[in-house]
Amino acid sequence: MSVRIVLNNVEYLKGNISDATCTFTTGITYVIGKNGAGKSSLLKLIATAISPDQGEIEYTRLVKDERTGLYRKQLSVEEVRSMIGFMPQHFTGHSDMTIERYLTYMAFHKGIPRSLVKSTIEKWVKESGLYELRARKLRTLSGGQLQKIGLIQALINQPRICILDEPFEGLDNQEKLFFKSAINRLAFHSVIIMSTHLLEEMEQSATNSLLYLEDGTTRFYGGADEAGKVVGRFEE
Repeated sequence: MSVRIVLNNVEYLKGNISDATCTFTTGITYVIGKNGAGKSSLLKLIATAISPDQGEIEYTRLVKDERTGLYRKQLSVEEVRSMIGFMPQHFTGHSDMTIERYLTYMAFHKGIPRSLVKSTIEKWVKESGLYELRARKLRTLSGGQLQKIGLIQALINQPRICILDEPFEGLDNQEKLFFKSAINRLAFHSVIIMSTHLLEEMEQSATNSLLYLEDGTTRFYGGADEAGKVVGRFEE
């Protein structure tokens, strides 16, 4: 059932987050702002990689009970982490593992059934153009190739919460289209939170959301179709 993430007056002083308040639901939310605005820190907070100094982040899931009907169940940190796919801004993975071994390790770690691991990985590496490189170690890959591995490990188990920090950096147009298509399919039933500094990377429609950060504070939260106006208003 649908997951909801609510930030209430969240502060993280080291990462320049001050009084962040917003709600994330099913679909894509783009997080934008100037360098140093706190985008990466916000995504790490939501991914439970770091903890806020003040405020709270509440994760709930809509649950149906035969007696009481629908209600929102609060999720524990362990439950949240089991349903998160996270790609940090500077993804490295395990540098001494090969592509195939690393993705196999991540697939098992994320609970993909053993009988489906091999076919799932084969599908991803073939469709992303990495099949011929599958025996290469991660430390030998180019920045764009490593970026694709970071995206695959975040998406491979179709997570209910998917957090991507500058995911398309270093990818060519065809590669971007492939991963955008995968993300759009996932967005039908998952919460997708994605940072970017390029407006052209966003699908600026009213069905997607936009969060604009300035000095760690939420200055705008609304439809992504307002992106041009919002950036013009705050960055002129």
